[in-house]
Amino acid sequence: MPGLRNRISTGILIAVSIFYGYGAAVHVANIFSMTGFDWMTAPLKWQVLDVVYLGLDVLVAAGLWRRWAVSLASFFIAGLSQIALYTVGREWILAVPEAFAPTQESVAYLDALVLFHVISLVAVVIAMLMRRSGG
Repeated sequence: MPGLRNRISTGILIAVSIFYGYGAAVHVANIFSMTGFDWMTAPLKWQVLDVVYLGLDVLVAAGLWRRWAVSLASFFIAGLSQIALYTVGREWILAVPEAFAPTQESVAYLDALVLFHVISLVAVVIAMLMRRSGG
């Protein structure tokens, strides 16, 4: 059933592409101060991360949709680095001035992002294996 495998793997990649497109939109909203904080006064590390992940998210979203080779590398860089940032680097991410002090909700959001990236990584690996094994 190579045709079915190919359709399923394509569906997985399109779904991940849509989620990364949404992630890019969130970074744009952050940059335009539409998500509850003034981006221009935000910690520099947050600003840099917004710009970096905006670029990666756009590359992943467009690339997976258009089947660009660079999209898979970008996807794995974005996913693995965010898992590392929100787990191992959590204290660094949350070490910010009082005006930007983390809330219980923002810490829970980081946990949700870690889960999202783990699930996305597993899904894309499954899609790649499906294509390789007969799709």
